[in-house]
Amino acid sequence: MNKQYFIVSDAHGFYDEMMDALHREGFDPENPDHVFVSLGDLFDRGLQAKEMLEFVNGLKKEQKILILGNHELLMEEAIRNGFTWRDIHNGTFSTAIQLTGDFSEEEIRNQMKAHKEWNRYISDCRYYAEVDNHIFVHGWIPNVREGLHGQILGKSKRSNWRNASKKEWYSATWVNGMEAWANGYGVVGKTVWCGHWHTSYGHCHLHRSCSGEFTPDAIFTPFIDEGICAMDACTAYSHVVNCLRIQVDELKEDQPSRE
Repeated sequence: MNKQYFIVSDAHGFYDEMMDALHREGFDPENPDHVFVSLGDLFDRGLQAKEMLEFVNGLKKEQKILILGNHELLMEEAIRNGFTWRDIHNGTFSTAIQLTGDFSEEEIRNQMKAHKEWNRYISDCRYYAEVDNHIFVHGWIPNVREGLHGQILGKSKRSNWRNASKKEWYSATWVNGMEAWANGYGVVGKTVWCGHWHTSYGHCHLHRSCSGEFTPDAIFTPFIDEGICAMDACTAYSHVVNCLRIQVDELKEDQPSRE
């Protein structure tokens, strides 16, 4: 079997920018051998939540791999417990308004709880997926201990990250994958695809190819090295969504349950 995977990350509600990137790489939703891969954070910050949700739900199940990002998990938390200042700052509350309407917070939460399209999207998401020698995650795999703001504190005590708990996976969505990789917490023989953290971090601090993370010469293209491909273009700042295409000739795909 010969499939092509089109990987994006952290589109954050910028539907037009994401579709431009997919079209440049030749993605065809009518082609059964084309698979859309999101590394999470499809929503929040941008203003095209409805278009994004319609697109991703319109794809057949076998044509998409959807990874849970910290923003998907933040929305689920807000629906359960209420929106906070953090959700306003991060754009989560704005996404909820776009998908429901400008009602009271209680009514927005009630509508999001019953929102069929949102719940369909969330039910299709997973913490990770593996295709041949590629691992798709949001922040990183749960083999590190992370501190405030996702910085790396050391190696996790867990020996098998694939069996990590929901709590461990939640923590992993906040990790700066490029920092984890630089500290040696990769997977031998695998390429870990990650998002969450702007790629200019790696270009600046690891490859030393620009002078700063948000300086005029900052680079937001994918950060690629042995064992890692980081994809977050910081779209709200750069107005670009990164997209890369890979081809897998002998398909070996593992999409575990969230349970």
